[in-house]
Amino acid sequence: MVKELKDKGAKMKRVWLSLILLILCLAAYPALGKTIEVSPIITALEIKGNQTVPEKEITDNIFSRPGDTLSEEKIKADLKAVYALGYFADVNSSFEAYKGGTKLIVKVEENPKIDNIYFEGNTVYSTGELSALIDTKVGQLLNFKKMQEDIEKVNNLYKKNGYMLARVIDVETDKETRSLSFKIIEGVVESISLDGNDNTQDYVILRELRTKPGTVLNEDRLKKDLRRVFNLGFFSEVTPNFEPGSAKDKVVLQLKIKETRSSTINFGGGYGEREGWFGFIDLSINNLSGTGQGLLIRGQSGQELSTYQFKYFNPWFWPQRLGDHAGLTFRRWLTIGRDVFLADQNAKYNGFDVALSKPLTDYHNITYTLGSENVDPYSTSTFESYLSNTVGVSFSYDTRDFWLNPKEGKFYTLDLKNGWKYAASATTNFFKIGSDINNFYPVLGGGHVAAFHLGTGIGFGDVPIGDVYWAGGANTVRGYYPSEAKSGKRKLLLNAELRLNFSDIFQGVFFYDWGNAWDIGTPDTAQFISGWGPGLRINTPLGPIRLDYGVAGGKAFGEGIMHFSIGQAF
Repeated sequence: MVKELKDKGAKMKRVWLSLILLILCLAAYPALGKTIEVSPIITALEIKGNQTVPEKEITDNIFSRPGDTLSEEKIKADLKAVYALGYFADVNSSFEAYKGGTKLIVKVEENPKIDNIYFEGNTVYSTGELSALIDTKVGQLLNFKKMQEDIEKVNNLYKKNGYMLARVIDVETDKETRSLSFKIIEGVVESISLDGNDNTQDYVILRELRTKPGTVLNEDRLKKDLRRVFNLGFFSEVTPNFEPGSAKDKVVLQLKIKETRSSTINFGGGYGEREGWFGFIDLSINNLSGTGQGLLIRGQSGQELSTYQFKYFNPWFWPQRLGDHAGLTFRRWLTIGRDVFLADQNAKYNGFDVALSKPLTDYHNITYTLGSENVDPYSTSTFESYLSNTVGVSFSYDTRDFWLNPKEGKFYTLDLKNGWKYAASATTNFFKIGSDINNFYPVLGGGHVAAFHLGTGIGFGDVPIGDVYWAGGANTVRGYYPSEAKSGKRKLLLNAELRLNFSDIFQGVFFYDWGNAWDIGTPDTAQFISGWGPGLRINTPLGPIRLDYGVAGGKAFGEGIMHFSIGQAF
């Protein structure tokens, strides 16, 4: 009996020793865990080393529980999950025999608390702004998971606001000072180079750029810069390229430019039923000596009407006093004879106007105008001569991508004009207020454009014939001759066009126009006129050449009228 008990005790001792050795082997050589024939049972779970992190937060991420069988894969996953909390520099496990099974001990080494947080390389946002953005705070335990989320927050802040090259490149920790340093590169423009502007002076392009050497590259700002350069009207292509700078946080901006013809001479002649024989010559220089200034000299001489015009435009007039983008436009004209648009009035018109425009924001603009015109009877006319002086102001909102031929955007204007009419018999005055709303939408896959226009206006007082509103003709309601146009002190116009881009040169159009001009009272839609039809646009450096076949409301297609003009109808 004694021998049997001794043998039984020796056997139990060998079993326990084997179990302990197997457990130690499991801890030291996890790959051997699968070789255990009888898996030990977890009878307890203990967390050691945590001084700041609550034990519950750790145990909530451990799936091995008392009563479970020890598994190498499961314990590895538990340790990985605890480490993923981000609070710990090290996480490991050990085992102890406990109450007939095994106690699983998870030992953690906490990261230090943060006493200082620094940001290096940030100029766009202050350290205070970035510190408020991140979740890691002074006095908290360093958390690697939270730190990675903070990196994403900083990167997303820059990206959301257009800083396309900015990012956090490294985060350094200093155990001695318990400091955390976010190292940022923002993508500073080191220099700007131009390629392809053989005729245009460099400064004409560079002054349109708010992206300057030394500034942080911003995608939104650069898009606006390219829009302004393209809208100069001298280029068919403006493409940005980026090259590495002299340091990893610097970039060289290169603009590849393709110039278009910006000067033309046109001449010709013809015969019209109302105009008789006429001849004309135009000289248009839109980029005078590569300076961005514009010059137009136009002359037409005919049996019924002769007109001469001079126009000068400077998009950067007196920047030392008026600031950037203050534009000056001066016009001088002399018209002699019978203008079919002016109710057959045979007269001499001798006048000028000057306009000064100034941007208020990237999209808002204000323009002041001053004009004067002498109107005298000519030939057999007998009306009283008068002098018309005007002052005006207009406000505009413009988001069009390309103002000569927009594919998307908006263009809204509000015009106020006050004038005085001086004649020998009396002095009178007048006032006009008008607005135009233009919207352009990409349609049919984005390659084509739906364009809409709403024009309204009203005049008060003794409005001269040269300032009345018109409805009917190439620029208002197509399908009508000038003699059929309506005129008055008030107007309401609606225009819609579907512009189909066949190529970079040709554009097809379907249009519908509706409107009226009248003198008094509210709009009477029964008196409104309408027109519709197809059209063709031929894109040129000076803008689209416009051919529209307008069919007046109530008429057959074969009774339409061909309209020829330069530029879009709106």
